[in-house]
Amino acid sequence: MGSLSHVKVDKVKMTKYLCQLASLQVRLVDVEDGCILVQNTAKSSFVTEVKEQQHEDPELIKLRESISQQRQPLFELTGDGVLRYQGRLCVPTVGEIRAKILSEARYSRYAVHPGETKMYRDLRQIYWWNGMKKDIAKMVA
Repeated sequence: MGSLSHVKVDKVKMTKYLCQLASLQVRLVDVEDGCILVQNTAKSSFVTEVKEQQHEDPELIKLRESISQQRQPLFELTGDGVLRYQGRLCVPTVGEIRAKILSEARYSRYAVHPGETKMYRDLRQIYWWNGMKKDIAKMVA
């Protein structure tokens, strides 16, 4: 964390809290009404990995090619070339990315071992893959 010797005595506790927040990859933003907004600046390495591996998955490649023929578009290609299902990131079957996502969601020290329903609700906000709910149920069991 560094030395706090240059900080006034009455500000040491606040400075320690600010350093802890910085280590959590958050940014403090001063808002007009005198409040401070805490923004999470951490990026998931899984999201980057998913985006890269989408181009290697034969199933996702077929879905990508069939987008123009959809009557009601469930799948879409975003401006950066990422395939999404109803706004959620499509996770490929190549590599171990699905297992990594499930493991992180289940065993991370921040996850507090969620049950099947909670884990599914949390993950479906970001990710989609065919059989996702079944994969989560198997892991939790």
